[in-house]
Amino acid sequence: MKKVLLPRHFLASVFLLLALVSVYAFSESRRLYGELMQQTEAKGRALAETIETGAKNAILGNSLLEEQIGQRLLDNARLIDQLVFAGAADRDSLKRISAMNRLEKVELLDAQGQPWEPPPPPKTPAEMRARMLEAHGEEHFPPHPPFGMFMWGRRWQLPSRGEEKDGKLPSQLKEKKFWEGSLFGVAVGAQSFPGVIAVHADAGYILNFKNEIGVERQIEELGRQSDIDYVALLDGSFKIIAHTNRALLNQQDTDPLLLKVRSDGVNLDHIVAREGGKRDYEIVKPIRFDGSTLGFLKIGLSLGPVESAWRNSLVSVFVLGLTIVAVGILGMAVIFYNQHSNLRQVKTLEAEVALRERLSALGHLAATVAHEVRNPLNAISMGLQRLKGEFRPTTDEQEYAHFIELMRGEVARLNSIVEEFLSLARPLEFKTEEISIDELLHEVATLVGGDAASGKVEIEVAASPDLPRGRLDRNYIKQALLNLILNAIQAMPDGGKLVLEAKAVGGNFIIAVTDTGTGIPEELLPRIFEPYFTTKGRGSGLGLAIARRIVEAHGGKLTAESEAGRGSRFEIAVPIAR
Repeated sequence: MKKVLLPRHFLASVFLLLALVSVYAFSESRRLYGELMQQTEAKGRALAETIETGAKNAILGNSLLEEQIGQRLLDNARLIDQLVFAGAADRDSLKRISAMNRLEKVELLDAQGQPWEPPPPPKTPAEMRARMLEAHGEEHFPPHPPFGMFMWGRRWQLPSRGEEKDGKLPSQLKEKKFWEGSLFGVAVGAQSFPGVIAVHADAGYILNFKNEIGVERQIEELGRQSDIDYVALLDGSFKIIAHTNRALLNQQDTDPLLLKVRSDGVNLDHIVAREGGKRDYEIVKPIRFDGSTLGFLKIGLSLGPVESAWRNSLVSVFVLGLTIVAVGILGMAVIFYNQHSNLRQVKTLEAEVALRERLSALGHLAATVAHEVRNPLNAISMGLQRLKGEFRPTTDEQEYAHFIELMRGEVARLNSIVEEFLSLARPLEFKTEEISIDELLHEVATLVGGDAASGKVEIEVAASPDLPRGRLDRNYIKQALLNLILNAIQAMPDGGKLVLEAKAVGGNFIIAVTDTGTGIPEELLPRIFEPYFTTKGRGSGLGLAIARRIVEAHGGKLTAESEAGRGSRFEIAVPIAR
């Protein structure tokens, strides 16, 4: 597995995790916003239903109240007519009647709309009959008054109830519009004189009463809630008759959507953008009573709390998503690291298995070659020995002897190579015994002392005499150490320092051979334990392979660390007890 694969797959996994978390955060935010809007819609509909019910009750109550007040005013007008007819009505008595009945004023108007002054009371029945004859040509009340009835100021008149606003009045009275400026009143044709009696009500207490019990009070209370921006009640002509903002009363609402609501007769809800970036969820609902539309209800619910709650939820979702991403990245990093380590170990084991297979094949080959080569080498060696002992050249005897020794040396070198081949091929037969590691290190240091001295190499042994004794094959361990030490001496052609150290760690002996030589290049370090691999001019490349085979046969491990130009360190780890 190439190293570049790990970051690439890791980054792909991170991007996939980020994409999944982003999709989750987006969908969760949309879901939360949808739920909040559904709650707002449900609240708006419930509020509209409640206000509509209250408005209907208030309209019905106010209409009945105004009808009763109108009837009361009519009774007052007829009473005044009776008093005028009886001659008991003058200015002072009319003022007393107005005060007692909480009337704003009482007007007696002739057919031209001019004030009519009642005559002084008649003193005799004959005078009363004369006044009747003058007024009506009769001596008694006419069956019907000469003029009709007129009522003004009705704000809550139901579609199927009440009289028309415009009754039968003289044209002069209609043009005069004497009722303007008066909030509530009636005008009736008089029977006691040819004119009308106009009674203007003191409507202040009426309005206060309606404000206390009517829909206006309810709307004002709702306007104090933080999540309700406005509530408005409109009449059939879109005139504002109740609003949370009293400054808008009696103004005309020009919203074009009201025409759509009136024509379709259905509710309308939508989102409205206000000044300052505020947004409202607005509901427009027609108010119906007995199949007729009395007016319209507009409710504006502020989306500020909804958006604030949504933003807070979004922050929570974002924090949760970041936490998931962080934990996921950390978890994937651990997984990828462990996987990479396991794959590296698998690769190492595969390399070791392949090396063992190659060593096994080479061992079989070496055994075959060694068997075929040793016999000719023995014959050559014996022939050279006979030539040296039995034959004498007549000339150049020294050259002859030198040539014989040179050939015998090469035969001996070939024989040593054959022996190394055989050591790779044949099974190792251990003869374990209890040995002292520090004594063994001093012994091999003494054996290579001559070579070290000639190469200006200083040998240092760092091993405590208190180390436990281990059961090892003395000769094989010595051979492995000698191979490592001789390689270290040869790696310091200009001299240096060789350190032999030993310690007990856990249940293993750690024996290290450290030099200050030329070191091994990093690209060659993985191959140094391969058979026949060497960087020396005359090396066989079998020394480290044999040393590793000996150490592994003891159940241990041989490892190497090196840095070019700064030396190498070979470390043997073998169990203390087998």
